[in-house]
Amino acid sequence: MTSILAIETSTDSCSVALHSASGDAFRYAQEPRSHTQLVMKMINEVLLELSVEVNKLDALSVSVGPGSFTGLRIGFAAAQGLAFGLDIPVVPVSSLEVMVATYTRTMRANALPAESYVSQRVMVVLDARMGEFNCGCYDVDFDGQISTCHDDRLLKAEDAIKWLQELSPNAIIGDGGKLLSSGGEWSELLTHVYPNAVDLLGIALPKYNKGEGKAISAIDLVYLRGTEAWQKRKRIREA
Repeated sequence: MTSILAIETSTDSCSVALHSASGDAFRYAQEPRSHTQLVMKMINEVLLELSVEVNKLDALSVSVGPGSFTGLRIGFAAAQGLAFGLDIPVVPVSSLEVMVATYTRTMRANALPAESYVSQRVMVVLDARMGEFNCGCYDVDFDGQISTCHDDRLLKAEDAIKWLQELSPNAIIGDGGKLLSSGGEWSELLTHVYPNAVDLLGIALPKYNKGEGKAISAIDLVYLRGTEAWQKRKRIREA
């Protein structure tokens, strides 16, 4: 059986999940600005819990953005070190898709009969600061399968509002949703949904089985905004 490790650090939450012949294990924490201290500790803990030696890993998965510049780099650096050292493939996944998967799993876990499951269009809206928002739109079918409506994109507030109105989602998730949703009629607005490596793993496994793993050198983080803007914001915060 495939042993695959998933790493998710694109927001204030940090999580890892491991799937192996011994079972599944995961760690999750919502501790902003602690990802550097947490991620390798979590990786070591899940490996130890399932008695999996690191050199027995078959593949990795990492969320590649959009999201926090710093968080993304921390998770990617961890995946990069393991992938290069072990010479194993990596399955890249959009962090916004992972958020939709986390939302879907948690909502359905709270639903009573399976018959109450419905198909949904879910919009992810993350505050990217500087008056801009990372946005993604996904359709979730009755079986919980997720498909992308449009590519993830960075939008000004007025353009994001127009996009919301055009696509008419059933639910809006993410910390930017509240800033854009006034005047709209959506069945759900959830600002405190964070991507979880458990759901990253759920997306990555079938992708890996279909041969969609890549060399880490062939994977780029998805910032949507240029790194120059991030450096400018970083200098302002440090001033």
